[in-house]
Amino acid sequence: MMKKLLSVLLVLVLSLSGLTFNAKAQDAAPFMINDLDVDGTDTDNIDSLYVNRGEPLNVRVEVVSDDLNWPENLEKVDGIRVKAEILGYEYDDIEAKSDDMFYLEQGVTHVESLRLNIPEDLSLEDDVYKLRIRVYNQVYETSQEFDLKVRASRHTLDIVDVIFTPGLTLDANQPLFTTVRIENMGYEKEDDIKVIIAVPQLGRTGITYIDELAALEDKDEEETSESSDSIYLDLRGAQSGTYDLIVKVEYDRGHREITKNYQLVINGVHAEAQDVIVESAETSKSVEEGQGIVYKISIANLGSNPRSFIAEISGLDWGNYRVDPMPAVVQAGGSAEMFIYVSPNENAEGQRAFTVNVKEGNNVVKQINFQANVGDANGEWSNVLTGLKIGFIVLLIILVILGIILAATRMNKKENSEEPLGETYY
Repeated sequence: MMKKLLSVLLVLVLSLSGLTFNAKAQDAAPFMINDLDVDGTDTDNIDSLYVNRGEPLNVRVEVVSDDLNWPENLEKVDGIRVKAEILGYEYDDIEAKSDDMFYLEQGVTHVESLRLNIPEDLSLEDDVYKLRIRVYNQVYETSQEFDLKVRASRHTLDIVDVIFTPGLTLDANQPLFTTVRIENMGYEKEDDIKVIIAVPQLGRTGITYIDELAALEDKDEEETSESSDSIYLDLRGAQSGTYDLIVKVEYDRGHREITKNYQLVINGVHAEAQDVIVESAETSKSVEEGQGIVYKISIANLGSNPRSFIAEISGLDWGNYRVDPMPAVVQAGGSAEMFIYVSPNENAEGQRAFTVNVKEGNNVVKQINFQANVGDANGEWSNVLTGLKIGFIVLLIILVILGIILAATRMNKKENSEEPLGETYY
């Protein structure tokens, strides 16, 4: 009995404690938001505000003491922060808060400026989002919120992705191919979009154009995003080092641009030794899928000692290859040949490229860029074979039909030659 009574008392005490805590948490805050400006607009007399995707939102909050709720004999309220947040974004939290906590004295105003970054992919299909401003510390909290109506800017492009082939780390004299994917986030159609790849320190630039991108509101009927043609950048003669690579997109008749910056690393290649000559007479050949192609590299040793060379292949993920011999040993005063056997994969048609570094030990003696024009295996001869196969099948069907007809004819003749069934009288 005593244990039950103690349990009931304990539950009662905890319940009263919880009520006391909740009452404390619900006490009116001794501070309040006196003024709230969004991008210079006073929000006191508005219910909703337009904001543009991809543009920053500047929020200015004035916090003052609430004299009606200010506790007696209290000098200041400490540990206060201001937080601004946009509610309703699917992929992340859009929020900003004051860097440091601050205290507030009665009759004094504190101003806090916050900056929210509106994502470029914020959905326009949702009617409104909520902007909430919170002023709080460990004990008290007050807040305000109102609606934001999101719209697209008139002219806005976004660089969605940039693909570098073979990558941003290259050997000297190795070419770079870049593809840029761009999306129109505005509500105006964009024409003649200029895509530029540049390494200013080397004075190298590549340019291509995208004819047009439909406006965002026309996305169901036309393409609003597109990848540029591959942009070739010739880096021959560049010294080893790290360079700034700039991807720039110019649009709206050149009045607007967006850029992205990358770091390009070029590794050094040892100069060709004076007593070694490495050459390839044919660096570009044509081949069909399913067939092989051979590239020959000639090596001459003008020195007085035998030397050994290997071939290091890069950029040949579109086919299989074999190097023979490996290594190639070249006697003093002699020459030797090294052969690169390449077999393209299926669906590898088009202009393909790969690089061969001829190395002596760890030193690159010569770098050679090769090309292969891979054609569709289903060419003219394949069409001829297909036609012959179809003709053979048709002929076979005709022969089968003729055989059936001849068999039926013979059976009819046999039946007609037999005596009719019936009685015979003598």
